[in-house]
Amino acid sequence: MPTISRIFAATAIFAALGAATKADTINVSVWAHGAPLQESVIATQPDLLKKVPGEIKWLPISSGPAALAGMKGGAYNIVNAVGNPPVATAIANNINLKVVWALFYDNAGVVIDGSLSGPADMAGKTFGTLQGSSEDFAFNGWLASQGLADKVKLVGLERQAMVAAFSTKAIAGGMNSEPGMSAMVAAGGKLVISTREIGALGYPAVDVVAVDGDFAQKNPAVVQGYVCALYEAYKLMSGPQREDIFRKAGPFVGADPEQAVKIGTAWPLWKPEDELTEKGLGAPGHIADGEVAKAYFNTGAWLKTRGRLDTPPTMDQIVAHIDTQYAEKALSGGCP
Repeated sequence: MPTISRIFAATAIFAALGAATKADTINVSVWAHGAPLQESVIATQPDLLKKVPGEIKWLPISSGPAALAGMKGGAYNIVNAVGNPPVATAIANNINLKVVWALFYDNAGVVIDGSLSGPADMAGKTFGTLQGSSEDFAFNGWLASQGLADKVKLVGLERQAMVAAFSTKAIAGGMNSEPGMSAMVAAGGKLVISTREIGALGYPAVDVVAVDGDFAQKNPAVVQGYVCALYEAYKLMSGPQREDIFRKAGPFVGADPEQAVKIGTAWPLWKPEDELTEKGLGAPGHIADGEVAKAYFNTGAWLKTRGRLDTPPTMDQIVAHIDTQYAEKALSGGCP
């Protein structure tokens, strides 16, 4: 886990290398959980940083809801890898944000104590959940599909706290993302099901890039440049030099280079060719048919059943908060 000072030190170095102009600072989130994702690749590749017309200030986050709340207050212009519940809640609360790029499915899964044979042995036990996250939505959906919705106790824990609680037998397992998932397996757990498999049951855990709506309106070139950088980052992360790319990106988020390779190469990235189809944001004019919009709609309904959201967002509201213009231009060869 990186310290705040380490991230800001790295920020200063990479921003200085990659700033294309002396424009106003662009506040962009970076997850401080040791996974070398698109933002850390952009931060460590000067050629990608040059695509963004301005100086990026990388700000660490550990929570999607807190990041979007910070966006509303002006602390973040761009938030990376934010999940279903935070976005659905923000849309319901009329926060002016735009979803501009689908990044990946969560690389997470349900890990239980090795002494348990499977779901049938989970009843009556306590499990950790990343409350308020996409993993939380997926985990609860899977529990319902197994007839366990009211038969287990769930406690909200952060990623590292869940690993510690599992290692000390305070909980019998939980839904965690990488690298926490592997840490729990190493501590005597076994993986029961992944979020990708749970997604096939109708409970996808998706992560996107969200941009402050006012910022996007005033700075469309910045948003376009960042989406172009995301597109190029995917190519690097899936290309022949991907291991070197992850080794370089890992330290930016506090990951050992070899751990970064292991985590990064296994992450279920969204394929660019799926971005503007029913498998992603949806085709222009048909956003409601996209997996992302459907995930938000279903997540909103689930949040209401949990007492976390009084009025879920309508599909019309959701569609109004998904902006495909930047992806359209990037995918049609419009990037510099």
